Amino acid sequence: MKNKYNERMTMKDKRKQMRVRVALPVQIYDVLNNKSFVGTIIDISVGGVSMVTREELPVNTPISLTFTFEDLLYKRLSADVVRETKKDDEQYIGIAFCDLNPRDMNKLDNMIRIVNARNKRALQREHI
Repeated sequence: MKNKYNERMTMKDKRKQMRVRVALPVQIYDVLNNKSFVGTIIDISVGGVSMVTREELPVNTPISLTFTFEDLLYKRLSADVVRETKKDDEQYIGIAFCDLNPRDMNKLDNMIRIVNARNKRALQREHI
């Protein structure tokens, strides 16, 4: 199965995207197995997310994600699994968004920048 993400953006380009650490509940739908389950997004960028779940999701599995980030609901975003690492009972999974529309991409990018700036200000205050 071809990963749509790789057609648009190389892994090097992906790592240039600003990402922020989060702890967001996420509803995951495994398209191939018609199965829903939950996980936690641990970081987010406009290219995708890293998340933790107890369910196994092999690389190239098409999924959809529904989550709320800073009061904005992202519903049924198409994505592919691009990385999977098992640690104890948990799966650490790298997810690349597929076909994120420009409006959602801009909203997500703006919110990531706001959260990043807010986090930097909080760190600066801690050092004073």
